[in-house]
Amino acid sequence: MVDDDERQVHLLTDCIAADFPQLSIVGVAHSVPDAEKLIKDAKPDLVFLDIDMPPYTSFDLLERFPKPFFGIIFITGHQDYALKAYEVAAIDYIVKPIQPENLHRAIKRFEQHHKNHHAAVSLETLLYNYKIDSNKDMKLSLPKGRDFEVVLVREIIRMEGEGNYTHIFMQSGKSHISTRQLGVYEKALTSFSFFRIHKSHLINIDHIIKFCLNKPGHVIMSDDKKIEIARYRKDDFLAQINGDKRFFS
Repeated sequence: MVDDDERQVHLLTDCIAADFPQLSIVGVAHSVPDAEKLIKDAKPDLVFLDIDMPPYTSFDLLERFPKPFFGIIFITGHQDYALKAYEVAAIDYIVKPIQPENLHRAIKRFEQHHKNHHAAVSLETLLYNYKIDSNKDMKLSLPKGRDFEVVLVREIIRMEGEGNYTHIFMQSGKSHISTRQLGVYEKALTSFSFFRIHKSHLINIDHIIKFCLNKPGHVIMSDDKKIEIARYRKDDFLAQINGDKRFFS
């Protein structure tokens, strides 16, 4: 457990002791240097890690483990930081103050990932994304049953939701099925030129070939898929593409 907030350490320790007898806390560190030593000595399966510990961040710690052998659940008081970690690498997080239901969700997901040896893939993806200079090179971890698919965000043409699953269609012609709902990806990818054009469709605007705003409006994607623009999303769609010279030159 790595956190510079002693109150949060006690709260998390009490929650784990009360509800998770399968977990044992092997140590607590209050700084990145101490955490590095503790992790190397104790070799834990899971690290609860505070994102912001001045003068360090959690990424400073991760850079010291280029081939991580442990899973991470981030603890943070900053929603934006937590979302970045969760979005790009399929790693869970808990926002302070810690709520038992959020802790249960995060630990359950970790146990599934750990059983399937997903932790290393998730953390390697996270560390890669932290180091790159451009969002265009960002990678996304896609949970797929007992495995993970890691893809470049820019090569995703569109996503289509189907209940608790999401179909991801790639520039290469390949497709993937993720065991996450479409809303998760909408939340993750809106800053990467993705737009929820319909309740079942999330599209990459960079892969639009043309669009028509007549009733019903639609877009044609680079894989020739025609997708209807939901009536209630049309104004937001126009605002999203307004000024894009590819469409208004």
